[in-house]
Amino acid sequence: MNIREQFKQIGKLCHFTRFDTALKIIESNCLRFGRLNNMNDIHENDKITFVNLDNQRIDEFSSDVLDALQDEIYKYRQISLTAEGEDGDKDGFDLHQMWGLYADSGDGVCLVFDKNELLKNPDMPVIKHGRVIYNGSKKLESFVITDSQSPGKVVDETRSRLHEILFHKREEWEHEQEYRLLKRCPLGTREEYLWLGHALKFVILSSKLKSVDVVRFAKNIKEIRAKLEKVEKARNNGDDGKIPILIYGNGLFDYSLITEDGEETIWNSSDGYDIPIIGDNCELDIP
Repeated sequence: MNIREQFKQIGKLCHFTRFDTALKIIESNCLRFGRLNNMNDIHENDKITFVNLDNQRIDEFSSDVLDALQDEIYKYRQISLTAEGEDGDKDGFDLHQMWGLYADSGDGVCLVFDKNELLKNPDMPVIKHGRVIYNGSKKLESFVITDSQSPGKVVDETRSRLHEILFHKREEWEHEQEYRLLKRCPLGTREEYLWLGHALKFVILSSKLKSVDVVRFAKNIKEIRAKLEKVEKARNNGDDGKIPILIYGNGLFDYSLITEDGEETIWNSSDGYDIPIIGDNCELDIP
């Protein structure tokens, strides 16, 4: 199976990150669960301030219920990935906002995981996972926190409503196409990681850096290749265990994903969308 066929065949989940962080992820073969109060969405890191379904004011809850709520909600930690496009969404690696916000303005990395391999992790029975649903700000289901007036019922109630509370975001975040993995951790746990196994299948760099600093780009390729070779050796699967480096970038009329050596085009946007057609949806006039 060639690289193009392999890329097309697998169900993909992507993770955008800075270059140095990508090296650590590849070397450790782990992703770290992040705390809710460190999320960049202020709605995520302030869950406890919200009301219940009946719009009961937060100051009407007793202090012991509020304490139980805060303790329980912040036991959950998450890993945020980008899902493949569906229902008109773009492919996960082809999201310019994600390259800009999370991959160091294009100088970073997009790691591509095989979804089926990732979900083979032995911890998955205790990990909730799925696509995030995006709602209009006037009706956001994650405002649901509790209907309970008993601190002893908060844990079970939170678990029963976990999807409503932690898998809904405001629609302004829908460009992230988030696929979330959620794990309940004891408050005293310093860090919690997800072992990746054989899930990492591709590493994508943006051609942006190559166009402005070819020496640094070559250095980055060399550093990533050195890390990947250690992972490939540990897998001991020969060519089946190889992790190709791909380059994502734009040409005159489309965006392409090509192999590191430039010899094979894995994907280009002319296969789907976002292609200016002269005389149709593009004002460019070439005599």
